[in-house]
Amino acid sequence: MALLRSCLGLAVLGAPLLVLSPARAEEGEISFCNEFPHTLYIAIAYEQYPDNYISRGWLEVETGKCYVFDTAIRVHGFYYRAESESYREGKHKVKMLWGTERKFAIRDSNFQSYNADKAYSGMRLAGFAKGAESSGVPVTAIVTFTETGGSTITVPKPQDASGGGEAAPPPASPQREASPAPQGEPPPSAGGIEDKSSASSSGGQ
Repeated sequence: MALLRSCLGLAVLGAPLLVLSPARAEEGEISFCNEFPHTLYIAIAYEQYPDNYISRGWLEVETGKCYVFDTAIRVHGFYYRAESESYREGKHKVKMLWGTERKFAIRDSNFQSYNADKAYSGMRLAGFAKGAESSGVPVTAIVTFTETGGSTITVPKPQDASGGGEAAPPPASPQREASPAPQGEPPPSAGGIEDKSSASSSGGQ
Protein backbone atom coordinates (compact mmCIF):
# COMPACT_ATOMS: atom_id res chain seq x y z
CA MET A 1 0.00 0.00 0.00
CA ALA A 2 1.31 3.43 -0.87
CA LEU A 3 2.18 5.64 2.07
CA LEU A 4 -0.90 7.63 3.00
CA ARG A 5 -0.05 11.29 3.44
CA SER A 6 -3.26 13.21 2.82
CA CYS A 7 -6.33 13.61 4.97
CA LEU A 8 -9.86 14.89 4.66
CA GLY A 9 -10.05 18.64 4.96
CA LEU A 10 -12.49 21.48 4.37
CA ALA A 11 -12.96 20.85 0.66
CA VAL A 12 -13.50 17.13 1.19
CA LEU A 13 -15.78 17.12 4.17
CA GLY A 14 -17.61 20.38 3.77
CA ALA A 15 -16.56 21.41 7.29
CA PRO A 16 -13.23 21.98 9.07
CA LEU A 17 -11.62 19.42 11.33
CA LEU A 18 -11.75 20.20 15.02
CA VAL A 19 -9.13 19.36 17.62
CA LEU A 20 -10.68 17.90 20.77
CA SER A 21 -9.61 16.71 24.15
CA PRO A 22 -9.86 12.89 24.31
CA ALA A 23 -13.03 12.98 26.44
CA ARG A 24 -15.01 15.57 24.50
CA ALA A 25 -17.40 15.43 21.56
CA GLU A 26 -20.33 17.58 20.57
CA GLU A 27 -23.74 15.98 20.15
CA GLY A 28 -23.99 13.92 16.98
CA GLU A 29 -20.26 14.03 16.19
CA ILE A 30 -17.93 11.10 15.54
CA SER A 31 -14.35 11.78 16.60
CA PHE A 32 -11.12 9.79 16.60
CA CYS A 33 -8.29 10.07 19.12
CA ASN A 34 -4.82 8.62 18.64
CA GLU A 35 -2.80 7.39 21.61
CA PHE A 36 -0.90 4.93 19.42
CA PRO A 37 2.78 5.93 18.96
CA HIS A 38 2.43 6.37 15.18
CA THR A 39 0.23 8.44 12.89
CA LEU A 40 -3.06 6.79 11.95
CA TYR A 41 -5.28 7.13 8.89
CA ILE A 42 -9.02 6.66 9.39
CA ALA A 43 -11.85 5.74 7.05
CA ILE A 44 -15.51 5.41 7.97
CA ALA A 45 -18.61 3.88 6.39
CA TYR A 46 -22.21 4.64 7.21
CA GLU A 47 -25.65 3.98 5.80
CA GLN A 48 -26.79 6.68 3.40
CA TYR A 49 -30.05 4.95 2.43
CA PRO A 50 -31.46 1.63 3.63
CA ASP A 51 -28.91 -1.06 2.73
CA ASN A 52 -26.83 1.50 0.82
CA TYR A 53 -23.54 2.51 2.44
CA ILE A 54 -21.02 5.23 1.67
CA SER A 55 -17.34 4.89 2.65
CA ARG A 56 -14.97 7.84 3.05
CA GLY A 57 -11.28 8.28 3.83
CA TRP A 58 -8.70 9.25 4.89
CA LEU A 59 -8.48 11.32 8.04
CA GLU A 60 -4.91 11.70 9.30
CA VAL A 61 -4.61 11.70 13.10
CA GLU A 62 -1.19 12.26 14.62
CA THR A 63 -0.20 10.79 17.98
CA GLY A 64 -1.79 12.75 20.81
CA LYS A 65 -4.43 14.40 18.62
CA CYS A 66 -8.22 14.04 18.32
CA TYR A 67 -10.28 15.10 15.32
CA VAL A 68 -13.94 15.06 14.36
CA PHE A 69 -14.24 13.11 11.14
CA ASP A 70 -16.76 15.55 9.67
CA THR A 71 -18.86 18.00 11.66
CA ALA A 72 -21.64 17.71 9.06
CA ILE A 73 -22.16 13.96 9.51
CA ARG A 74 -25.23 13.03 11.54
CA VAL A 75 -25.82 9.27 11.44
CA HIS A 76 -27.28 6.60 13.70
CA GLY A 77 -24.39 4.16 13.32
CA PHE A 78 -21.04 3.76 11.62
CA TYR A 79 -18.12 1.47 10.85
CA TYR A 80 -14.47 2.52 10.91
CA ARG A 81 -11.09 1.35 9.69
CA ALA A 82 -7.69 2.54 10.88
CA GLU A 83 -4.27 1.98 9.37
CA SER A 84 -1.01 3.15 10.90
CA GLU A 85 1.84 4.58 8.94
CA SER A 86 4.52 1.99 8.25
CA TYR A 87 7.17 1.77 10.98
CA ARG A 88 10.07 -0.44 11.97
CA GLU A 89 9.73 -3.14 14.59
CA GLY A 90 13.10 -4.79 14.98
CA LYS A 91 14.34 -5.64 11.51
CA HIS A 92 10.88 -5.57 9.97
CA LYS A 93 8.74 -2.79 8.58
CA VAL A 94 5.17 -3.24 9.82
CA LYS A 95 1.81 -1.52 9.85
CA MET A 96 -1.12 -1.90 12.26
CA LEU A 97 -4.68 -2.31 10.99
CA TRP A 98 -8.00 -2.06 12.83
CA GLY A 99 -11.20 -3.51 11.36
CA THR A 100 -12.36 -7.05 10.55
CA GLU A 101 -16.15 -7.13 10.92
CA ARG A 102 -17.56 -5.90 7.61
CA LYS A 103 -15.94 -5.04 4.28
CA PHE A 104 -16.33 -1.74 2.46
CA ALA A 105 -14.57 -0.16 -0.49
CA ILE A 106 -11.36 1.82 0.06
CA ARG A 107 -8.32 2.96 -1.88
CA ASP A 108 -4.94 4.37 -0.89
CA SER A 109 -5.65 8.01 -1.76
CA ASN A 110 -8.60 10.06 -0.52
CA PHE A 111 -11.95 8.70 -1.59
CA GLN A 112 -15.69 8.87 -1.23
CA SER A 113 -17.39 5.73 -2.52
CA TYR A 114 -21.11 5.12 -2.93
CA ASN A 115 -22.58 1.60 -2.86
CA ALA A 116 -19.54 0.92 -0.71
CA ASP A 117 -20.16 -2.79 -0.24
CA LYS A 118 -18.91 -3.23 -3.82
CA ALA A 119 -15.39 -2.64 -5.15
CA TYR A 120 -15.34 -0.48 -8.27
CA SER A 121 -12.30 -0.13 -10.51
CA GLY A 122 -9.49 1.45 -8.53
CA MET A 123 -11.06 0.38 -5.22
CA ARG A 124 -10.75 -2.74 -3.07
CA LEU A 125 -12.78 -4.18 -0.22
CA ALA A 126 -11.24 -4.03 3.25
CA GLY A 127 -12.39 -4.79 6.79
CA PHE A 128 -14.05 -2.19 9.02
CA ALA A 129 -14.86 -2.42 12.73
CA LYS A 130 -18.35 -1.69 14.00
CA GLY A 131 -18.67 1.60 15.83
CA ALA A 132 -21.46 2.82 18.07
CA GLU A 133 -25.18 2.93 17.28
CA SER A 134 -28.06 5.00 18.57
CA SER A 135 -31.80 5.13 18.06
CA GLY A 136 -33.79 8.29 17.61
CA VAL A 137 -30.89 10.74 17.66
CA PRO A 138 -27.58 10.85 15.75
CA VAL A 139 -24.85 8.89 17.45
CA THR A 140 -22.15 10.72 19.41
CA ALA A 141 -18.99 8.66 19.79
CA ILE A 142 -15.28 8.96 20.50
CA VAL A 143 -13.07 6.19 19.12
CA THR A 144 -9.69 6.06 20.87
CA PHE A 145 -6.77 4.01 19.56
CA THR A 146 -4.66 3.02 22.54
CA GLU A 147 -0.91 3.05 23.03
CA THR A 148 -0.79 -0.76 23.04
CA GLY A 149 -2.68 -1.17 19.76
CA GLY A 150 -6.25 -1.64 20.97
CA SER A 151 -9.21 0.67 20.62
CA THR A 152 -12.15 1.80 22.73
CA ILE A 153 -15.43 3.51 21.90
CA THR A 154 -16.87 6.03 24.32
CA VAL A 155 -20.46 7.22 24.02
CA PRO A 156 -20.90 10.37 26.14
CA LYS A 157 -24.09 10.58 28.15
CA PRO A 158 -26.71 12.80 26.47
CA GLN A 159 -26.87 15.16 29.44
CA ASP A 160 -23.06 15.47 29.59
CA ALA A 161 -21.64 15.29 26.07
CA SER A 162 -18.51 17.19 27.12
CA GLY A 163 -17.08 14.53 29.39
CA GLY A 164 -17.38 11.15 30.97
CA GLY A 165 -19.30 8.48 29.14
CA GLU A 166 -19.70 4.80 28.82
CA ALA A 167 -17.56 2.44 26.77
CA ALA A 168 -19.41 0.78 23.92
CA PRO A 169 -17.99 -2.73 23.36
CA PRO A 170 -16.58 -4.44 21.50
CA PRO A 171 -13.36 -2.64 20.56
CA ALA A 172 -11.67 -3.39 17.27
CA SER A 173 -8.89 -5.96 17.28
CA PRO A 174 -5.71 -4.63 15.69
CA GLN A 175 -3.75 -6.61 13.12
CA ARG A 176 -0.10 -6.33 12.24
CA GLU A 177 0.98 -6.77 8.67
CA ALA A 178 4.15 -6.30 6.70
CA SER A 179 4.08 -3.19 4.56
CA PRO A 180 4.39 -3.92 0.83
CA ALA A 181 6.26 -1.62 -1.50
CA PRO A 182 4.35 1.50 -2.60
CA GLN A 183 2.42 1.12 -5.83
CA GLY A 184 1.08 3.59 -8.33
CA GLU A 185 -2.50 4.72 -7.89
CA PRO A 186 -4.82 2.85 -10.30
CA PRO A 187 -7.25 5.05 -12.23
CA PRO A 188 -10.71 5.15 -10.60
CA SER A 189 -13.82 4.33 -12.58
CA ALA A 190 -16.67 6.72 -13.02
CA GLY A 191 -18.86 4.20 -11.15
CA GLY A 192 -19.67 4.94 -7.53
CA ILE A 193 -16.57 6.94 -6.70
CA GLU A 194 -16.19 10.64 -6.08
CA ASP A 195 -12.50 11.60 -6.28
CA LYS A 196 -11.65 14.21 -3.68
CA SER A 197 -7.89 13.69 -3.43
CA SER A 198 -6.92 16.76 -5.46
CA ALA A 199 -8.82 19.01 -3.04
CA SER A 200 -7.52 17.53 0.20
CA SER A 201 -5.55 19.41 2.81
CA SER A 202 -3.31 18.52 5.73
CA GLY A 203 -5.01 17.22 8.88
CA GLY A 204 -3.13 18.81 11.76
CA GLN A 205 -3.10 22.31 10.36
